[in-house]
Amino acid sequence: GEKYLVKGNHDYWWNTASKMTAFFEKEGLSTLRLLHNNCAFYGETALCGTRGWFYEEEGHGAEHDKKIMNRELMRLETSLKAAGEREKLVFLHYPPLYGNYRCEELLALLRRYEVRACYYGHLHGPARRLAIEGEREGVRYKLVSADHVDFQPWRVL
Repeated sequence: GEKYLVKGNHDYWWNTASKMTAFFEKEGLSTLRLLHNNCAFYGETALCGTRGWFYEEEGHGAEHDKKIMNRELMRLETSLKAAGEREKLVFLHYPPLYGNYRCEELLALLRRYEVRACYYGHLHGPARRLAIEGEREGVRYKLVSADHVDFQPWRVL
């Protein structure tokens, strides 16, 4: 089947979406797709996503973090707008909720566009215990990092 990829924090090999798509075509990787400033459709369901970011409002690097977060918010909103009125599932690398951390800007987008579920990764090993799963404010959250789902595919629909 088709596989949809969202950029993660260790994906240094991923330069631009256009370069990645050209590489996939050149290498005959016809089942790989990117969720990046776009959305994909599975029947009447829209698959939306972006990397996301951990956003710190203060301290070293706050301006840099703010710039990256604003870019990620724009990417997610572009994806959500492209979905139209379809049911929306969001895929993020970074969790919008984690322990006591809340990325209010991302959470607001999920609510505004009536996202049904948000799947995220990034958390591995002991950090998984701080994952937020289940329904919060009308959105269902699920950690799907490889070690958290025992390296097995996770059915999202």
